[in-house]
Amino acid sequence: MAEDLKYSNILPSLIAGLVNGIIFVVSAMALGALIFTGELSIYLPQGIGILLFGSLIFALFSAVTASHPIIISAPQDIPIAILALMTTTIVATSGSDWSSQEKYEFIFVTIGLTSVLVGLFFYILGKFKLGKLVRFIPFPVVGGFLAGTGWLIVQFSFSMMTDVDPTINNLSTFFTSEMLIRWVPGAVFAVALLIIYRYISHYLLMPTVLSIGIGVFYIVAFINGLSVSELERGSYLLGPFPEGGLFTGLPLKHLSGFDWNLFWVTLPAIGTMMILNAISVLFNYSGLELIIKKDVDLDRELKMTGFSNILAGLGGTPPGYLTLSETSMAYNIGARS
Repeated sequence: MAEDLKYSNILPSLIAGLVNGIIFVVSAMALGALIFTGELSIYLPQGIGILLFGSLIFALFSAVTASHPIIISAPQDIPIAILALMTTTIVATSGSDWSSQEKYEFIFVTIGLTSVLVGLFFYILGKFKLGKLVRFIPFPVVGGFLAGTGWLIVQFSFSMMTDVDPTINNLSTFFTSEMLIRWVPGAVFAVALLIIYRYISHYLLMPTVLSIGIGVFYIVAFINGLSVSELERGSYLLGPFPEGGLFTGLPLKHLSGFDWNLFWVTLPAIGTMMILNAISVLFNYSGLELIIKKDVDLDRELKMTGFSNILAGLGGTPPGYLTLSETSMAYNIGARS
């Protein structure tokens, strides 16, 4: 009986792994574009490699150490949005006279150090059982900051689609015929996704909608006689990719020329990120307990999340923790291991 149960769980687990793998790849592309935009857009392939490497680290670590076998961790949008804002500010101010390579190296190391600090913060919360303290932060403060983070994601999404920052001064630019064709399809797709999710709840919905969207894009491109190389030149696709691959190594090799004084200036933003991350972790694990109908040792999970972020930081990847949507999807598919 136990043997039959073991084998009956293989197929749902494989399906969950495949679906989540697709979602992680798409997320890496989208989240990487939040940080590596504007002047740093030439390093977007490396940014995607960093996110994919981080997804691998978090997934493997959670698979080995998590208290429940279906827990899935991954780089998260909240810390990445804050990192994107930090990047934009640094590129436009203190690093304005740096070369593109110097900016990339500084951002790469900063991302890694941020994850290490976030990891230490998580570990301290778990070690001294301080996780529940974040519940004393007022909801209006949390909600307001999350709303601001959401706007940052929208703003950087428009920048990714158009290569133009959505500011009041540039507003008229977005309504030219050349720009409309770039951002309107993405906006329509986003609205359609929101409407569909309001009325349909299914674990295969996200990969299905993404597949349909990608298919429609290439059908329209084919009808208009556009080749893949033309789409790349028109900035509709990523590429060309570097010959050395997407992931170019660890950030440790860039420490010798790192501007520590500039990094200290970013600590207030990183501190804010730590608090928001802790709140998100608490919310996610509370949601997980409702899904699996079991209690989770939050202090233990905070310590393990801390270790995973320290490890990810050494690899130069952004902070991450339990992703409730992918974990709940795997559970709904039937995966239990």
